Amino acid sequence: MDQIPAHRDRPHVRQFSPIAVENAEKQVFFALRDPANLRGDGNSPVVPAQVLPVLSLFRGEKTLEEIAQITGAPPAFLIQLVTALDESGLLWGPTVDRLEREAMDRVRAAGAFPPGASDAAGSDAAQATKAIRDLLAEADDPELEGELLGIIAPHLDYGRGGKTYAAAYRAFASGFKADRIVLLGTNHFGAGDGVVMSRLGFQSPFGTFHADGDVIKALERKFGESLFKDEIDLLGEHSLQIHLPWIHTVFGTVPLVAALIPNPLVPMLSDDGARVSFDDFVSALRTILASAPGKTVIIASSDLSHVGPQFGDQTPIGAEIRKQVEQYDRSLLAVYLEGDLEVFHRKIVADSNHQRWCSIGNMTAAKMICDGLPELLEYSQGPANLDPAGSALVSCAAMALVRI
Repeated sequence: MDQIPAHRDRPHVRQFSPIAVENAEKQVFFALRDPANLRGDGNSPVVPAQVLPVLSLFRGEKTLEEIAQITGAPPAFLIQLVTALDESGLLWGPTVDRLEREAMDRVRAAGAFPPGASDAAGSDAAQATKAIRDLLAEADDPELEGELLGIIAPHLDYGRGGKTYAAAYRAFASGFKADRIVLLGTNHFGAGDGVVMSRLGFQSPFGTFHADGDVIKALERKFGESLFKDEIDLLGEHSLQIHLPWIHTVFGTVPLVAALIPNPLVPMLSDDGARVSFDDFVSALRTILASAPGKTVIIASSDLSHVGPQFGDQTPIGAEIRKQVEQYDRSLLAVYLEGDLEVFHRKIVADSNHQRWCSIGNMTAAKMICDGLPELLEYSQGPANLDPAGSALVSCAAMALVRI
């Protein structure tokens, strides 16, 4: 396998979303979707299902020759595969570096990130607002006592999590005002292992949500460019934008302090100051918000368990597994609701986070930033009828953060 560029010969695949597709003969293939759509054309390489295990070896550790020996895949096929991945921006190396620069140039020229999950309720603003209002109208008034400081809500698609979003946002009474929203997300697909922010806002069907310039500038004075080092990760990340229809309906297009928050229980790859750590960010933001004028609302975009074959488990999801997942979720939620984050973290570590809670970072940050006591409003799991094969179960919860 001579004359192959080094990044192709020892391939390291970026994270992708496998989307099942069928051909005319009902054969199942998978489109390897780039969440960031770096090429900008929406095109994805399509591979047979049996290729997915081969891709699990594309971790930058083995050469194509070694992968061919392990899998029995023909060398010519592997060369063709890595070429397609590279050209699609799914292989780490010079091609993806160029595509990232070009993508961020487009974002900066537009002055905001393009609509992604912000159109989850529809691309027509009026229809999207009506859809959100209809969901809110069906939710119960939580009748909270004390001062509402923020909420914890899902980042699931609305088909599986719509009622839980509504249970969280219903906590904000009619006329509730906010001068800024601190929106905390989860970095699902990006490479950044620190906090990720941008000076730019987000386009949406409702107009552009701008960044809160004063807060961002204060953070920039503290951390410099390290805060924005991985802002490309925001391009394909849904956990922030999927809240914009709810924020617009409840608050309007208020300024945002939007950040992707790492898991504080996972050490950063390097402590060289190139990226902003969880602890440093939370401490600085607390101080900055304490002197910021007006009303700040915290929104943590948080899903809980991720269980099933889609996430590496062997057993399809059935009624008994759903019951077990809920039992564990509620036991861990009970610890979080007590408000002692050290005990919460110890339990996660002791249990090896075996149900793959994905938003420990922003749940922890939300509690620390506003110092409110969490109150559970609703727990839910993705409906079984939407996944008859039992391939995946994602759970979520609606919580309020309240100062008594």
